[in-house]
Amino acid sequence: MSRFLYIFVCLIFLTPGLYAQISFQAYRNIPTGAPPESVLIADFNQDGRNDLAAMTGYSFLGDSDFKLFIYYQNEQRVLDTLQVFSAPETFQGNRAMVSDDLNYDGRPDIIFTHGDSIGIFYSRISGGFDPVVNIFSGQYAGNIAKGDLNHDGFTDIAVTNGGDFFVTLHYGTPAGSFMTQQMTTPFSDFRNVEIADLNNDQLDDLVFISAYPSGGLVLYSQEDDGSLSISAFLLPTGQPGFPTTPYGIGVGDLNGDGKSDLVTTSPWNTPAANLNLWIQGNNGIVGPPSVRQAYDIPEPVVVTDVNCDGRDEIVVVHGGWLRMSVYNGTPAGQYNSYTQFDVPNSSHFNAKGLAVGDLNQDGMKDVAIASSNTGIALLYNNGQNSIFNPTTSVITFEGIHITTQMDTTMIVQSIKTQTSTDTIDYVRIVRTDTLQINQNWIQTTTYQDTIHLLTRSTCGGILTDTIHGYYHFSNNALAWIDTTLIGTRIDSFFLPKPDLPLTYTLFPNPNRGSAFISFSEALQQDFLSVEIFAADGKKVGFNSDQYEWLSNDLLRLDFLSIATGFYALRFKSGRLSFTEKVVKVEDSH
Repeated sequence: MSRFLYIFVCLIFLTPGLYAQISFQAYRNIPTGAPPESVLIADFNQDGRNDLAAMTGYSFLGDSDFKLFIYYQNEQRVLDTLQVFSAPETFQGNRAMVSDDLNYDGRPDIIFTHGDSIGIFYSRISGGFDPVVNIFSGQYAGNIAKGDLNHDGFTDIAVTNGGDFFVTLHYGTPAGSFMTQQMTTPFSDFRNVEIADLNNDQLDDLVFISAYPSGGLVLYSQEDDGSLSISAFLLPTGQPGFPTTPYGIGVGDLNGDGKSDLVTTSPWNTPAANLNLWIQGNNGIVGPPSVRQAYDIPEPVVVTDVNCDGRDEIVVVHGGWLRMSVYNGTPAGQYNSYTQFDVPNSSHFNAKGLAVGDLNQDGMKDVAIASSNTGIALLYNNGQNSIFNPTTSVITFEGIHITTQMDTTMIVQSIKTQTSTDTIDYVRIVRTDTLQINQNWIQTTTYQDTIHLLTRSTCGGILTDTIHGYYHFSNNALAWIDTTLIGTRIDSFFLPKPDLPLTYTLFPNPNRGSAFISFSEALQQDFLSVEIFAADGKKVGFNSDQYEWLSNDLLRLDFLSIATGFYALRFKSGRLSFTEKVVKVEDSH
């Protein structure tokens, strides 16, 4: 008589404790010849794996001076393919980098500062980058940030101009080009700049560091019409007798309320070395900040979830002191302690000389640092949620004691049948049933197959595991052979969390008095404008009482008071901007 064995294959997630482990492997150095001045992590060739970029300065070495280095990650999760691209040979500027898809071709481009300009490396379909396109940005283009500063849906670039009383704004256009504007400001001598929503109105704001006439933070909030407000000056908290000018700005959610907060570093020695935490309240970012003690000379800072516990950590690199500090994000908003790690020596690190991202597809975020003395330092995350940290599991099946070491095991219930293939949800289990006439326990042939696991979200993105299945057939009596499964990971691949585009549908068109816009996601209902233009370009008006939200993703438009004819409908919100031709026809009733 055959007996049935229930096969349990379990997917084990390591649940972080209150203080999840922060751990990095010892740093590895990538020599670059000329000193790197900034680093950047992104998937530049769109193969699903993050790559590393570095911009070099001047070193008398020639071949490596003023270059863009791209280290591509291969299928073995190793940064081994280097491509080098020439950049303008200008000595001014810190060659800070950001990345975004500027011409909307689905591939990330690289924007950097040099001399009196920004340079743009547009990515090529065939791989790599086209030669640099330069755009004048004012004397001494210092640091750089990206965002949408006029909520038209296109990427804008902000550049600080050291020693001058203006900030250069490059407004993006649908064609991927830019319209440049220099915004006069009562402050100068800038070190860093960031763009983020700092008052929770779903619009990007501009914040930068100034040293003159006072050292502190300068904040420009974006208005509903896309303009920038009058600047607000925020004074950091520091040690008496030391300058108040910060060095780096980090953006993230420090207290877990879903709003963007700021961290600034005070680049002095103890006791003046500290972090200022600017928590966003009901009125946005205001002072005074709360203060945390720091190791000597904290300079660049990044805020992100390092240990996969759902809370942002604060990562800081210290100039001249061979140290990196990571402040734990739990409990939320406290950041009372930090863990330190060795890094190569560098007298100073540029504000964009620190990047954090997954560089080996283990679902955890690694660190890249531009060190002026040695090259690029890589610190691979060794936290407990890394897929490269296996766990030992003990499983017992009907008296069969199995000990395996694996990073992932999964559980699916199955009843043995005489079929060759079972399909259960996402798992394919292949087994062969064999009648054995033997009263002693035996193990016959071991079959191998590949099982594809569920994808799962990590703090670094989406991870998909593939495990190798070993099928053991055993028998304790005259019975059908039961099947157990031991799984060990043989492959994993990591994908960024998808940033799906917001789409819309306008219907019916033509309409007889009512039209609707259906959005693929919920929109912030308070931040939009709807305008109607006649065929001759004249605005015919469309008041706020002529549209109505039926739900957070469905907008009804009232055309009853508008004459029949052809019109252009222009819609703008914080995330979407479009113009569509609409037709109003006579109501047949």
